[in-house]
Amino acid sequence: MRRALESVLLRSEGRTVIEECRRCGTTLETGGPSCPACGRDDIVKYHLE
Repeated sequence: MRRALESVLLRSEGRTVIEECRRCGTTLETGGPSCPACGRDDIVKYHLE
């Protein structure tokens, strides 16, 4: 979670995308097809500007 917040707060570009598992809340670093923590493929993307 800390890495996700740092990437949002310290980013110089205008837009940030955070991918998170809807099942367990794990933030995905690689953008893979499924969650590395629970194996589910229900991933949500948050687009922040």
